[in-house]
Amino acid sequence: MDYIKRGNNGVVLKTESGMEIINGGIKKYLNDLCLNNLATFDGRKKAIGKLLKEKKNLPIYINYQLFVYPTKALREYDVIFINYHHVLSYKEITPTHTKIIFNNLDELIIDISFKRVEKQHQRIAYILEYLGEHS
Repeated sequence: MDYIKRGNNGVVLKTESGMEIINGGIKKYLNDLCLNNLATFDGRKKAIGKLLKEKKNLPIYINYQLFVYPTKALREYDVIFINYHHVLSYKEITPTHTKIIFNNLDELIIDISFKRVEKQHQRIAYILEYLGEHS
């Protein structure tokens, strides 16, 4: 999966084969993914927040193929959760917009700065290094 966002009829998943719509809310969908890996969304968020010593817009580790980060606060309707493992590269379009290029060369322009995307990628790299040391 490349990313997850809210849609008019539920949660929209962007996969390599296209778009898929799942009934329900985005937090419930992410929580269900976490539960499949013996955790909860809130539990992952709390643990990652403690590790990073931060509280806002935290990335969520679900499993070794799915590590998502939000573009905005969860309560914002237009939040998108990007799957770190599917990002090939990203580049600044304007001071407030960044283009994400996925492994399959699909592109998505998001409404956050390059600096914030870069910070999310640095945070995830740190967490992955931490997980490698503690596995």
